Amino acid sequence: MKALKQSGFLLLLLSIAFAGAAFQTAETCNSATLKQKAKEALNPFKYDSGKVTRVLYKPKAQLKEIEVPVFIGEKYRMVFNTEALSKNVVISVYNKDKETKNRKVLFTTKNAQPGKKIHVYEPEQAKFKFYVDYEIPSAKDSTATPECLIFMLGYR
Repeated sequence: MKALKQSGFLLLLLSIAFAGAAFQTAETCNSATLKQKAKEALNPFKYDSGKVTRVLYKPKAQLKEIEVPVFIGEKYRMVFNTEALSKNVVISVYNKDKETKNRKVLFTTKNAQPGKKIHVYEPEQAKFKFYVDYEIPSAKDSTATPECLIFMLGYR
């Protein structure tokens, strides 16, 4: 009976620890608020899709790529909200994936105004796909709590 009480107490402590970790993640990345701000920047375009990318800084720089399928001939707007990031993650949009040699940079935040947190790109011509790369800088110590970057796509 004593062992059952001890294991129940241990289970309770673990539950509290996991709930605390989930609360910390929610605090650093309030995706609902960040999505709402990105959605406002889509206006007058209609919401098509979106993605929340969790960012963990590691001792080695990282590159994450997402593929964005679109319809030929449609007018699109891409919105990136970087408010929840503590480091400068460079966002670039390409016409081809990272494995292709002759791809073109269509948009980048590399030389964006310091402090700018909402980035908007409207491609001139929609092709089959766009490729969005996130260049995540290195950090001396890995972060335990993920930060997030919001991407939204709208069409007219």
